[in-house]
Amino acid sequence: MTCANIGRNNHGCFTESELAKLRRPHVARAWFLEMDLPTGVSRLHNGTGRVTINGQEWRGVTDPLGSQMVSLNNIEEPRFGQAVAVEVTLSGANREFFKSVHASAREIEGRRADLFWAAFDGETEELIIPLKKLFPGKLSAPSLKWSGVGLRTVTVTIESIWSSQNYPFGGQWNPADQRRRYPGDKGLDFVGVKVSEQWN
Repeated sequence: MTCANIGRNNHGCFTESELAKLRRPHVARAWFLEMDLPTGVSRLHNGTGRVTINGQEWRGVTDPLGSQMVSLNNIEEPRFGQAVAVEVTLSGANREFFKSVHASAREIEGRRADLFWAAFDGETEELIIPLKKLFPGKLSAPSLKWSGVGLRTVTVTIESIWSSQNYPFGGQWNPADQRRRYPGDKGLDFVGVKVSEQWN
């Protein structure tokens, strides 16, 4: 089910029975990220261990010992004229992972990334709210940072698919960029240009 772009106080994403389950005293929520990477589809969640939902395995990326941590910034409602984006940060990345991301940074940009949400019973670990797609988007080029000895951080931004309505990922809707993408194409030469027609 897709819940993207629902308004504040809009319960269209949840059924009445799901809302009742969310009122339980022990509800644990989790974020799930499905990314189309150059090496294949990667399914991650912000907890520990592995979780199987609908036959698909999601790998936990939070280490309870604190050696690897994933953070997710706030997911804001879209505003007019503003492209919505979510940043996913992995701190404590090992050297091999850091190098592999650096090597494939150009291939990562523009690929699909969808952010899901689900809820579990905190006592039985039973899935009580199935996956809800809250943020469909595309990956930006990863940002790599390091400081001191061994402190490496990898951040990817998931841009809303609606941001591409303003400009294509990695470009703009203008004649020069259109020719860069498709040499010789003049399809955008007269977009935004006043046209005066004369009838004889």
